[in-house]
Amino acid sequence: MNKPETKKKKIPILFCPLDWGLGHIARDFPLIKEFHDKGYKVIVAASPHIIKWVKAELPELTTTSFPGPRITYGKKGFSFLKFILSLPELLKWPFREKSIIQELVKKYHPKIIVSDNRYGARHKDVFSVIITHQLMIKMPGLLKWLEYPVHWFITLLINRFDECWIPDFTEDKSLAGDLVHKYPLPDNSRLIGPLSRFEKNDEKNIFVIPEKSVLAIISGPEPQKSILEKILITAFKRSGDGLTLFNGKTNQRSESPAEKIIIYGHSSSSVMRKEILRHNNIIVRSGYSTIMDMYALGKKCLLVPTPGQTEQEYLAGFHKNRNHLIVNQNTLTQLDTMDLSFPPPDQNGHEALIFREKLKDFF
Repeated sequence: MNKPETKKKKIPILFCPLDWGLGHIARDFPLIKEFHDKGYKVIVAASPHIIKWVKAELPELTTTSFPGPRITYGKKGFSFLKFILSLPELLKWPFREKSIIQELVKKYHPKIIVSDNRYGARHKDVFSVIITHQLMIKMPGLLKWLEYPVHWFITLLINRFDECWIPDFTEDKSLAGDLVHKYPLPDNSRLIGPLSRFEKNDEKNIFVIPEKSVLAIISGPEPQKSILEKILITAFKRSGDGLTLFNGKTNQRSESPAEKIIIYGHSSSSVMRKEILRHNNIIVRSGYSTIMDMYALGKKCLLVPTPGQTEQEYLAGFHKNRNHLIVNQNTLTQLDTMDLSFPPPDQNGHEALIFREKLKDFF
């Protein structure tokens, strides 16, 4: 008599994304989905609103609580003074994360830990990976001299992991510029190419929205996210042009505060992807995850850096006229007087996402 086949036990892998808006979990999602599709048991350890987003995208995933530091901006934007004053509290978090990881390892027995910008999310007995594009931090004016010391410290932290996965191309095709390539890469690093939950396929029957209509995708920490949303709604109420706005709020249903304006809270990746492909006029923050998303779909955008956020200001400048346009948030109040005649998406030199090839020894 033949014995019944026993079900092969899935290899557990623990993902720990930073909670700074939805950017980190959104860029991690293609990796999460790929590991899930390849038969791994994926556990996502994150804050409650990140878990809610994950469950909406892939309900069968295992999730668990993993709190983190709360990053907020003032109404006038990011304040480095406020950031410096908060450093003592922020520097405690890697130690807290290590303590939490000890408990998660005991509970789930992962074979791999993948941390996105959480430097305490590693374990000496588990193969630990850090995902980051921030190998250096852009500093404002008088603090420029700190860029190399901070890079040295970041490299020190990265070297405590078994590997560092960098979501970018080589320097000649880089989307991150100095953030990745200003200084030598860590010895344990891999350039895995951009990460995006969107991929560009041969599209059929995509109805393109009229030129006057705009898609806005609002991301990042509060209160700046709500400030930008209010500016855009006010501008489009005045102009009478069409606006489709995604604000990423997991507790908000779709609404229409005025004719030709529709606001979505959390929406599935498939819905967002469709709207991005339908629109030629797109307004976004210049966060790195957003830039990777627009690259993946071959779209050009109007980039609006979060005030005082030096990384976003740098990335907007780096991509200005190269792929995108740039505008100051405060000038959006005159949006109806601006020329939003964007050039058509540039298909030249666009590469498909390559992370599967770069990580094939895992997949």
